[in-house]
Amino acid sequence: MLLYEPSGMGEALSRDLASKGWHVAMADLKTNDTLSLELGRNASFHKTDVADYESQAKTFQEVRNEHGRIDALLANAGIVDKESLYIFDHRDSDVIPPKPSLLWTDIDWKGVVYGTQLATHFMRKNKYDGAKAAIVNFVRATSRVLKIKENIRINVVLPGIVATSIIPPGMVAAVSPECMTPFSSIVAAYNMFLEDDTLSGQAIECSAGKRLFVPTTEPLNGHVSKRAVTVWQPLFKMYHHEGSGLPDAIE
Repeated sequence: MLLYEPSGMGEALSRDLASKGWHVAMADLKTNDTLSLELGRNASFHKTDVADYESQAKTFQEVRNEHGRIDALLANAGIVDKESLYIFDHRDSDVIPPKPSLLWTDIDWKGVVYGTQLATHFMRKNKYDGAKAAIVNFVRATSRVLKIKENIRINVVLPGIVATSIIPPGMVAAVSPECMTPFSSIVAAYNMFLEDDTLSGQAIECSAGKRLFVPTTEPLNGHVSKRAVTVWQPLFKMYHHEGSGLPDAIE
């Protein structure tokens, strides 16, 4: 199993999954020496810049070479955008504001897309394939084709407010205890996806102690809206060089 960012939620996941017999390949720029020592042979650390495709690819290849297969990707790395798009401090200035940092999109979004493509590449080499987590609409857009054509499941866990290192202590203190989401709720949601091979294209919201399946929205204009998002097979073949395998695709 490949897991991004072995701190906070990732640390809780690493402990739980290692205790269940998984080998957890922890991918991050920073080592977690305490956790690595604690998990011993059940874990390995791979220095990885999640925002960089080549860095992720190198890690995937290392893990595949060392263990012969990759069964799951937990793409849980994330940072908080710390810059202000409102640039209030430039109200009375004629100076062009500095270029905004988009590192959060590189990690929180692009990192997931990179990981999904790499996981698909390596998981399809397994005799039996596992599951991975990503982002809601991305998950729902890709899950059916991946399940039908590659037997790879993709799901997403949506954490509530969790007391991790990227959340300011003041924010945690301002939230009433009943609104905080414990690590155990996150871990349980990941385990649900890992253990139930009938779940694909699903999203679970972890809200305090509850785990809630997020329903898909109905098309607002009925069959007209549905037609607009139904796969057109010739276009799919043009982009992907083979059919989608979807039974409802339009030929």
